Amino acid sequence: MHLTAAGMVCSVGLSARAACAAMRAGIAGFAELPFHDRQNEPIIGASIPAPGLGTRRRSRLVRLLALALEDLRRVRPDKDWKKVPLLVGLAEVNRPGGAEDLVATVVDEVQQMLGVQFHPSLSTALPLGHVAGLAGMQLARESARNGSAPESVVSGVDSYVNGAALDWLEKEHRLKTPDNTDGVIPGEAAAAVLVENRPTMGAAQIVGLGFGHEKAGVLSEEPLLGLGLADAGRKALAEAALGFHEIDFRLSDVTGENYGFREHTLAHARLMRVVRHEDHAMWHAADSIGDTGAAAGVVQLVMAMAAWGKAYAPGTRAACFTSSVPGERAVAILRRSEARGREHGL
Repeated sequence: MHLTAAGMVCSVGLSARAACAAMRAGIAGFAELPFHDRQNEPIIGASIPAPGLGTRRRSRLVRLLALALEDLRRVRPDKDWKKVPLLVGLAEVNRPGGAEDLVATVVDEVQQMLGVQFHPSLSTALPLGHVAGLAGMQLARESARNGSAPESVVSGVDSYVNGAALDWLEKEHRLKTPDNTDGVIPGEAAAAVLVENRPTMGAAQIVGLGFGHEKAGVLSEEPLLGLGLADAGRKALAEAALGFHEIDFRLSDVTGENYGFREHTLAHARLMRVVRHEDHAMWHAADSIGDTGAAAGVVQLVMAMAAWGKAYAPGTRAACFTSSVPGERAVAILRRSEARGREHGL
């Protein structure tokens, strides 16, 4: 599967090109939000400047997704979108401040906002949190393999910048505050990639996907062993016919919490069976845009596309790691496309 176009909006850019350039430069889109913690201190977060924070949560998410899709569509203006399924990653159904009320309607609402019709029967929402983007990639691959849709748009949209989500993070002791440094900076984003089952002028190719489950999730009191993420990584690497030592760099949805870094350290130790002396760089979008939830997996794909498109990636193979709050884990192995050109817009 080839990634051939991308769109994105986040706190450091209102297009994929601008956002990736800002993240490459180390720019962080953090500022005080119009919310306060229980100590009456302003909460620091990474909000998107348009549309304004006053927009109702439901309308805001649809609008952010529409902006990302418009960014993608500018790259391929002549595409017949009625033949292309739209797969939308959303927050888990039971997450406070998520998008439970959008699961059944988000595709229709964003089509109406854009004035564009996507595939009428294969377009759907995937309320799976952080792993939603890679789950969408698996669904896109299945559609391509069975011949029902050789192309798909895999997207994700999410926001922790609302009262319900912020209150939940603080109750679970997961919100970064002056009194809690082991927490996340709440963010929001929408990102989308066009996936095609043939080499074109894209920047990246998905060569492996793997999924697992971690019993000791971030809200669990069980001892963390990193088994779920390692299992997902092992399956993705096997599908790609690669060893972990052959991966040049990693992208991760870790958000600043100690839990995420411990999980990756444990998974890394389980996956690395051959000694690697070169640096094994890991990129964290959350360093610039905070925790973006269900958008995080697609954000990583866009980052990899940009890195290869602009020739600043530290190698030709990458691994993307995602971990949802309930315990689902997903890993994708990417390879730089051999195709030449800049149609992807990055």
